[in-house]
Amino acid sequence: MPDFQYRALSADGQTVSGNVSAVNRPEAVSYLKSQGIRILELAEKDPAAKTEPGAVEQKLGRGRVKREDIQVFTSQLAALLSAGIVLSQGLHILGEQTENETLASIIRKIREDITGGSSLSDAMAKFPRQFNRMYCNMIRVGESGGVLDVVLRQLSGFLEAENALRSNLTTALAYPFVVILVGIGSIAVLVTFVIPRLGSVFADFGSNLPMATSILISTSDYVLTYWWLILALLAGAVYGIRHFLQSPQGKELFDEYVDKIPALGSMLIKAQISRFSRTMGTLIKSGIPVLNALTLVVETSSNAVLRRSLRQVAEKVKKGEGLAQPLRETGFFPPMVTNLIAVGEESGKLDEMMFQVANTYDQEVQHAIKRFITLFEPLVIVILAVGVGGILMAFLLPILNISNMIN
Repeated sequence: MPDFQYRALSADGQTVSGNVSAVNRPEAVSYLKSQGIRILELAEKDPAAKTEPGAVEQKLGRGRVKREDIQVFTSQLAALLSAGIVLSQGLHILGEQTENETLASIIRKIREDITGGSSLSDAMAKFPRQFNRMYCNMIRVGESGGVLDVVLRQLSGFLEAENALRSNLTTALAYPFVVILVGIGSIAVLVTFVIPRLGSVFADFGSNLPMATSILISTSDYVLTYWWLILALLAGAVYGIRHFLQSPQGKELFDEYVDKIPALGSMLIKAQISRFSRTMGTLIKSGIPVLNALTLVVETSSNAVLRRSLRQVAEKVKKGEGLAQPLRETGFFPPMVTNLIAVGEESGKLDEMMFQVANTYDQEVQHAIKRFITLFEPLVIVILAVGVGGILMAFLLPILNISNMIN
């Protein structure tokens, strides 16, 4: 007996969707009408269409969809639904106007599934790289409550704030990273090209060369002779470190170490607290229970230390404890954060307090970024100046003492 997917209006005007088994389409229509619902869409379900999350994503290709693209799509879909446009028509409009071809293909596939009777949350769940579990759960809450446009606006605001935070962190780390790369490249050019040519000038002086110059020339000769071994060791080190960081224990040790780095660790911890607070506030405001919200935050958190702490908090909340005290006991959250959350629990405005914590720590992250750049920028420049300057000085020493070496 075939299955039919349907989307319909219930007696109280709510949009419902699901599956029904019937011998044929007329029988399915007759059965649904007997239940007192008005059919909007009805399509026979293809038995071969059952796919695991991510399988359809692979068929559509692995083109990149940026976070900004998802935020814009969410905002535009919310605007269309608020204007009274039907969901399928709204998706059709966005699928036609989206410039990112991968995202456009995903939107078209989602629309096909909805037309076939699937819910928006289930259709989006097939693309976990673009729409994670938190996103799909919020969409599901919006569908069940008939406030999908409201939830989409909340999601759009959340994604916009997330992208702004991520952009600020990227900006803070980009300059030192570029300076380090330029410095390493300069040293590599000196060791592999400049030193061998200048070294031949001092070859006749033999043991009369200063020790620093002799060490530098020997190092250059070793690099040129065994460059393949050095590259192999570097590749092995990169592979080993990457494999280590992909393991739960390695990721946790790495995050613990990074969190303790002066200036950088403080900045990243504040960013994690801001992201946690905004995510929790958004989920709770959408009507998701605190325990379920904690579970979703654990899955979407990138910091292994925070994930471990939140798992402990979730276990205590599951036993009936509040949220503030378990968070305080983890030692990850400052007293100001846990005190505000405690006030939110007592006043019944936990979501508002979560947003207040997020906004406060957004400002803290901005100040931390400025301090980090102020401290790290001159430190990197000094270290690179010592490295490059030391190499140049090692070659200047024979020139400055050339009369003594000749004698």
